[in-house]
Amino acid sequence: MKKLINKRNGIIAGAAALIVIAAIVLSTTFSQALTLDEAKEIAKKYVPSTAVFVTSEEEENKFEVMFHDDTNGEGFEVEINKERKQVKKVESQMDNDLGSKNVSLTEEDVKAIVEREFQGVTSVSVKLTQDNGLYEYEADFESSEFYGNADIHPESGVILDSTVKYGTVVTIPVDGTGSGNTANNGGSSGNSSNGGMLSYEQAQDKALEEAGGGFIKDIDLDYERGTYYYEIELIKDNIEYDYMVNAQTGEIMLTGRHESYFHYDDDRYTNGTNGNASSGSSNNSGNNGNNGNNGNNSSASSGNSGNSGNSGNSNSGSSSSGAGNIISVEKVRSIVLAKIPGATIMEIELDRENGIYVYEGEARKGNYEYDFEINASSGVIIGWEQDYEDDWD
Repeated sequence: MKKLINKRNGIIAGAAALIVIAAIVLSTTFSQALTLDEAKEIAKKYVPSTAVFVTSEEEENKFEVMFHDDTNGEGFEVEINKERKQVKKVESQMDNDLGSKNVSLTEEDVKAIVEREFQGVTSVSVKLTQDNGLYEYEADFESSEFYGNADIHPESGVILDSTVKYGTVVTIPVDGTGSGNTANNGGSSGNSSNGGMLSYEQAQDKALEEAGGGFIKDIDLDYERGTYYYEIELIKDNIEYDYMVNAQTGEIMLTGRHESYFHYDDDRYTNGTNGNASSGSSNNSGNNGNNGNNGNNSSASSGNSGNSGNSGNSNSGSSSSGAGNIISVEKVRSIVLAKIPGATIMEIELDRENGIYVYEGEARKGNYEYDFEINASSGVIIGWEQDYEDDWD
């Protein structure tokens, strides 16, 4: 991009291919299937050289490879198609991804930032948004080889988070003419001109009903071997559910389920009544306002243990009777400080939830308060909330 394009030396800007739908590739024999090591090597070209591998998720047709850059305090998730061995999507998020109370940049300034950071962009649309008293710019952009969205700090111009997708937008044919409505930006609605196929919103509703709530992080319309499919990423309780919805029959299939690498505050994506996604939520808004959970790298904590004067630890041992292998409180401290260096950790407690041991705690830095939950066995951050306060009591 530069940040994901410029700043990643050797990026392959022309790697533009649609993902093969899982429902179709289930019967395909991958005689030369992509391995995790190969996926990691491909993904490295799309992240800074200072970023280190954190973890990965494997599904039927793709790898999701996660990195964290301690130097810049930024996390990355690279999605790679197994069959084609090509990157489909790259997401980034700053550890501190909050906006600002003040706005000094204009829309034209932001457009210039986007055009510089994502080289090759041919069109950019920008709007200023406000959430919890903080402003940020949201930008949607497109080129002949990729499209995506980004949130930009209204004073510094830092890209707080972004999503870049390689390929071109698939459209639903209108009246069988071959042209159609773009099913990318959440703008197409169900009508007879779509030839009886599900609209963007109808596909979202199916996924939300299947999952029993949550919000839509991302949705794309794909076309493969004569069939249109919606590929949907849904977040519920910080768990990511991946669905495929046949746009012609409405059949839905769960293709993957795992903890989300990036943390999302569900309240900022739902209408507060039934858990359904806010109107217009799409791949062009799915990353907006994320409360950064980029630092799931429990090994990226070296050099941060110097802040041992922080108080409030109620568990000092490295294990608990019957709890199996439990990481130590000091390890938890180092994981948190890897995300927010210099913070004061106010409290760390070991708890058990649904049969799983979890460290819960609170940290502060400046006017920010952080509440965290960390898997006590793996060290993976499974909960992260970041709040801004004008003055502490």
